[in-house]
Amino acid sequence: MNPRSLLIALALGPSLLAPLGGSAYTPAAGAGLGAPPQPPPMPQPPSFADPAAGSYQVSPTVQAPGLGSPWAPQTMANPGGYDAGYYQQPAQTNAWGSTIQQSMGSGPSMLNYKYVEAFYKFTDPKRSDMNGSHGLGVALVMDLPTIFFLKGTFAWNSGSGERTAAAAANADYNLSTITIGGGAFMPVTQKLHFVAEVGLVYANFQADGVNKSYTDGGIYIRPSLRYQLIEWLELQAGVTVASTDDYDSKVIDLGGYFRVFPMFDLSLGADFGDQNRSFRAGGRLRW
Repeated sequence: MNPRSLLIALALGPSLLAPLGGSAYTPAAGAGLGAPPQPPPMPQPPSFADPAAGSYQVSPTVQAPGLGSPWAPQTMANPGGYDAGYYQQPAQTNAWGSTIQQSMGSGPSMLNYKYVEAFYKFTDPKRSDMNGSHGLGVALVMDLPTIFFLKGTFAWNSGSGERTAAAAANADYNLSTITIGGGAFMPVTQKLHFVAEVGLVYANFQADGVNKSYTDGGIYIRPSLRYQLIEWLELQAGVTVASTDDYDSKVIDLGGYFRVFPMFDLSLGADFGDQNRSFRAGGRLRW
């Protein structure tokens, strides 16, 4: 084949193959001269900004940190970076930073200093010519800022002495006592408090039938311990020293409180003084 016939055959070849099922393909201009394909981009890890700045940047596939995350910014709804849905109010603390035990989430602590107590009291004088007396009493305690509190008590008892022919109608006697004071407490542990109390005491005893009556008063000091043994039981022990002459100048007291409701306790106690012995039972309402 001569060169001319070869050039004509190469020029007409694609059009001659089309009717026979071939494709008339003409490559695009510049084909095969482009840049090689690039690999897909690698995923980037999340990059968190300063939490105090209140902003962060994350990958589209990573969720933003929630309120419970340490990366979460501080806001009014999320101070300190904790989860507001799981926030628990901290327990109260005193001036030394000791934590006061909170018993029962729905009620105040048994070792609090804001309560009223009412009780029945049986007093047994050590005098042989006087019988035991029955009476009632009430105590009120109010807390002050930090570790201080105020306390007041009132008790009244009525009993009888030995009846004689000369004093058959006047053998009964009455004993009334009032204390007004205050103090401070220091939590040694979450369940143990040391309490120091000081105040004034007034006592009035009237028993004409046994030729004995007095009105006495003075200053008293009472250190004591309060201990929450278990969640529903508090124990107390104290010593009272007073400057009185006729009324009890030294008293050792023991008591226990049994929680029956979130804010209400039943109480039992005994006082052992140098002039009288007393036993009491009542109830205490905390708030």
